[in-house]
Amino acid sequence: MGKKYLSVFIWLLLVLYSNEVFSQATYVESVTATQLATQLSSNGGFTITNPTITNPSTDPKQLGTFANGTSVGLTVDEGVLLTTGSVSHSLDNYASTASDLKMQGTPAVETIYADPDLVSIESKATRDVAIFEFDFTIAGTEPKVFALDYQFASKEYDYWVCSQYNDIFGFFISGGDLTGTSNLATVGGTNVAVNYINSGSVGGAGSALLNPCELGNSDLYVSNAVFWNAVPELVSTHQMVYNGFTEELRAYTILRPGITYHMKLAIGDVVDRSYDSAVYIKPIQIFDLPPTSDIDFDGTNDYIDTKGFLADKTESTMMSWLKTDGSFINEGVVCGQSNFKLFVDGNNRLKAYAKTGQLTTPYVVSVNDYTYAGLTGYVQITLNGTVLQFDIGGTMTNKIRPIGPSWSTTHSFEVAPSDTVLIEYVQNGASATEMDNTLFQLFGENNALIHQAWIFSLTGDTSDVYSGICTECAPIVELETPNGAAPVLLNDQWYHATTTYNGSTGALSLYLNGDNVWQGTGLGSNFGKRDDVIDFAIGRNSEDEDKYFQGAIDEVKIYNQELTDNQIREQIYQEIENIGGLVSGSTIPKPIDGGSLSWSDLILYYNMNSVFDVTLLDGSPSVKNGKIHNITSVQVQSAPLPYVADTSGDWTATGTWEYG
Repeated sequence: MGKKYLSVFIWLLLVLYSNEVFSQATYVESVTATQLATQLSSNGGFTITNPTITNPSTDPKQLGTFANGTSVGLTVDEGVLLTTGSVSHSLDNYASTASDLKMQGTPAVETIYADPDLVSIESKATRDVAIFEFDFTIAGTEPKVFALDYQFASKEYDYWVCSQYNDIFGFFISGGDLTGTSNLATVGGTNVAVNYINSGSVGGAGSALLNPCELGNSDLYVSNAVFWNAVPELVSTHQMVYNGFTEELRAYTILRPGITYHMKLAIGDVVDRSYDSAVYIKPIQIFDLPPTSDIDFDGTNDYIDTKGFLADKTESTMMSWLKTDGSFINEGVVCGQSNFKLFVDGNNRLKAYAKTGQLTTPYVVSVNDYTYAGLTGYVQITLNGTVLQFDIGGTMTNKIRPIGPSWSTTHSFEVAPSDTVLIEYVQNGASATEMDNTLFQLFGENNALIHQAWIFSLTGDTSDVYSGICTECAPIVELETPNGAAPVLLNDQWYHATTTYNGSTGALSLYLNGDNVWQGTGLGSNFGKRDDVIDFAIGRNSEDEDKYFQGAIDEVKIYNQELTDNQIREQIYQEIENIGGLVSGSTIPKPIDGGSLSWSDLILYYNMNSVFDVTLLDGSPSVKNGKIHNITSVQVQSAPLPYVADTSGDWTATGTWEYG
């Protein structure tokens, strides 16, 4: 028997052995909605009604139940599975070439389905869509924590990271006392998808400049690198068919019993049907709320963050309880992002800061070499008469051309209105064939395509001149509480701080314990439209990753409007809740300011009580759960919520009050 045939024989034996011995995961595919509901509700604590499957593709095998997921490398051992491929193939414990394209084959007529919630987080997630949705009601009498543990896996890893092929899924909750629909499948406010949880590196077919992409969550990613064994068999690190997957993550929110909510679990392929993805979901868990608490920050590296969300706002209110430690000596940010924040300076002065406007917008040049041999020619950019330099393969040069192995490159530069942008495509000794196999593209504001020299259209030196366009640009104006107007705080004493911004008047105001202590004017009509590039953070300055706060923080709230004095004062000394769509006090159970404040106006609410693993739950309808960094414990709540007297005595005497 020849060596070639012996190898094939061994390969067949290994495949049969692998399927018989190692394929230990069990599953049921082509399930009914009732089967999925039964599996998801197996932990109890709530009741599911009206379960429905929406599966517009030609293959019904995209939804199923499974057990023994650990046999394929998961930590989610049992639950329900949604995939853009097939359930059976998603539980194979080997990496086969069959999954490299699509697990379902090619239908005679391709189904395009635009689920409104799924396309709201990824507009091109319209292929191989699978949806399971249901109504549910939580048991009991007190608010509860609703939790879904899951892992996301994809064949799009790692080559397609930061590309347009950003396969995505969502856990969409609505109904009941919620406002609108929110996706619970997020980490730090960012949707869980190929482009947002990955190895931390741009894939060979990706561009972080042209596609929304984040590379800071590599600690949540598990590589399933595929390699060739000594025999012609593909072997994966974790014995799973997908090239990578996330660590076990948890989707949370706080819900009230006796109210009917609606949940939609949905997944879809993005742009094309190739390279499938899956999400493995544990049965739902219901938890009691933890005891009331504050979170203490050490001033060294403790902080909480979520994806920025204040860009382009024309009004906003930010408020928080805070207490500086006795050893506090440096400036520390209480909460905010680059355009709007509350902080305490090095002299214990409480200050507000806001910034409006932006001067430039990013332009992006993209060069793709379809010869796969490296270009002799290059593209050069001149901005207002100055030739721009870029880092190309670790060297600063003005000659933009791709290098292997991806043979594509993208670079960004800032352009102000009316700037003169000269793009030159220089043959530089390249053959006509080489230039003819090159794609040059220039993208302007909001990634709008300005110019394209398509493949087979460029055969020599050419140049184009453009005038910079930035419709979002406006003069930058910064405003900060001056030293003389900033109240000085005593260490180890609780204070309530509020800052408001109003774009129509250009005003920034600072409140201490409900009193307006300062107001400045001159700001523009809105925060910059690009300001969400920087995270919203509690306990540090997220822009430069410094100015860590030392002390305790509680009750952080952000509204999308400027609140009145009454709206601020009536919620200072109590936590809040949603009653009939209105912001209402939980200590004094009545709507704030006579019902003038809608719950939908609240866009972030961290009461600092709902801490689970490294997640701080957002009680607002926006569900911007925060990620906790370097904080290992919380303390019993000592902020005056409410103000409770221990004994009779003077109002100003510390001993009179439970919280000092």
